[in-house]
Amino acid sequence: MPLSKEIQLAKRWIKNLSPSLLPKDDFQVSFSRSSGPGGQKVNKTSSKATVVLPQWHAKMWIPQEIKRQMVEHKYRYITKRGDIVIQNDTLRSRDQNEQLCYDKFCNELRRLVTFPGEVSEEDRQKWVQVRKRTNEQRLHDKKRRSMKKESKRFEF
Repeated sequence: MPLSKEIQLAKRWIKNLSPSLLPKDDFQVSFSRSSGPGGQKVNKTSSKATVVLPQWHAKMWIPQEIKRQMVEHKYRYITKRGDIVIQNDTLRSRDQNEQLCYDKFCNELRRLVTFPGEVSEEDRQKWVQVRKRTNEQRLHDKKRRSMKKESKRFEF
């Protein structure tokens, strides 16, 4: 069963997905005060990066199949308003935190999206035979247990 053109396109898109290829103009980036390690620097600089992709479902650069799976598998960064919001404050540099947000976006998409594999006719036949053998073995064992119990039965 060959894959549809839409699935092939989505498969190729997710394979080539990288933070450097994302259209950064579609994202809104803001910085705020960070918590965690960093001492005085954390208190003085806004290094926590928040990257927002507003109305992600309207973005034409995301294939339809990917969008469908994002909804189906509940992509964890989607808000109730329909935006994707990703935050990061692990590093002391705002640029590195912003880059990590884009990395999170790509990695989570790759983790979430799956595609059916193509199964050859040979593999399909192999699994039919395995299923058939397993069923025959189960019935044979069942018959043997039945005969064993029957032989233990004693009439008074």
